[in-house]
Amino acid sequence: MSKLLKEHLGQFPNLSMSILPTPVHKLEFLSRKYNCNIYCKRDDLTGFAFGGNKIRKLDYLLMDALNKKCDSIVTNGSNQSNWCRMTATAGAANMLEVHLVLAGENPDKYTANLLLDELVGANIHHVNTDDDTLLEKVSLEQVEKLKEQGRRPYYMSVGGSNSIGALGYIRAFQEILEYSNESGIEFSKIYMGSGSAGTQAGLVAGQLLSGWGGVITGINVSRSKIEQEEKVKIIVEDTLRLLNVQMDQSIWNKQVVNNDNYLGEGYRKNTEGARQAIELFARKEGIFLDEVYTGKAAAGLIDHLEKGLISSDENVLFIHTGGNVQLFE
Repeated sequence: MSKLLKEHLGQFPNLSMSILPTPVHKLEFLSRKYNCNIYCKRDDLTGFAFGGNKIRKLDYLLMDALNKKCDSIVTNGSNQSNWCRMTATAGAANMLEVHLVLAGENPDKYTANLLLDELVGANIHHVNTDDDTLLEKVSLEQVEKLKEQGRRPYYMSVGGSNSIGALGYIRAFQEILEYSNESGIEFSKIYMGSGSAGTQAGLVAGQLLSGWGGVITGINVSRSKIEQEEKVKIIVEDTLRLLNVQMDQSIWNKQVVNNDNYLGEGYRKNTEGARQAIELFARKEGIFLDEVYTGKAAAGLIDHLEKGLISSDENVLFIHTGGNVQLFE
């Protein structure tokens, strides 16, 4: 199955900024406490710019930008966006000028991701809004300004969540299958935080292409179940089209599974469940999570364990997508 994914990905060059494959190890405390087998894929250890899932996407997206002879990057996100931190650093390392359109007021003092954005020389444009549509509009206006200056900008959607970015998580799914082949540990369930939807879409595309029969559950961090599932489906469909794979949507629609029970009041709004999960992972597993993504995802996993939705004979994989720089906000 992993060989088939490798063949599909072989059509697309990438920069290999990520240090891959990322390790998988057993979460011993959780496994003992709930009498089951819980593993963690450490995509917080992708190595580049404090790690995280976004660099897998940027491996493909930045290669596409360079192949198109672009000289600058424009993208957007929140003031403390992991995506923007990674894009700013990857752009700088590849000699591309980076423009970040960030949602929120310009603070008196930069901290965490924002501090790192400045350190690597990103051009930061603050827009005091929570409206994603307005943020995208301002970003596209910035693209046009650069074109008027004779530049060749490359626009990246928030989170790198499009068909090219999703290739990074088909590659991650390939690693999961290779781990199973080498270790003999077959996973029945995968849990991860789902925000801009590209990470989950890449995993689902990998599942569809390989025929893996388990369940991928995206724990929502920013929107409702219906909204998030629709976003994931759109990117999955675009990714299959990019790979020139024909597949009846009715076959794979059921593979997109999201859960908004752990969302709380919305994006970047911490929850009590996330707070407890962050504390547990730090004190019992030596792993730091964040309040925005992985804390909520872990809260969902722990709640499913508490409710007995995971049986003792299952092997379950939790994907740590990074983001713990947020703890220094």
